[in-house]
Amino acid sequence: HEPGSSKRLWLEETLQDDLKWCFSVKSILHTGKSKFQDVELVETGPFGKVLLLDGKLQSAESDEKVYHECLVQLAMLHHPSPKQVYICGGGEGATLREVLRNKVVEKCVMVDIDQVVVDFCKAH
Repeated sequence: HEPGSSKRLWLEETLQDDLKWCFSVKSILHTGKSKFQDVELVETGPFGKVLLLDGKLQSAESDEKVYHECLVQLAMLHHPSPKQVYICGGGEGATLREVLRNKVVEKCVMVDIDQVVVDFCKAH
């Protein structure tokens, strides 16, 4: 997208039958496909880098830390001694990062069906 140009790339996502949202895409950083899903990384205007799986936004650079902290730390605080933790999914690794911030955790196992996503997120 050149300054002054009226052409702009937009990503549109249907949230439900009567609701869509869209945001501008500055650049496409990666597109790929695993045997389970399409994997994309794009640079957006409002959210920075975003991870898309099958065209659905999974994680955004601008707020993923707040999201994952709230997702994990409330559950960790509720448990009296979370020494062992299992994460189902979480291929991007952010949930694992938040779990491992807790010194009481002795073992954490993360299982994700898609090794391509896990490897991709480690690299990016």
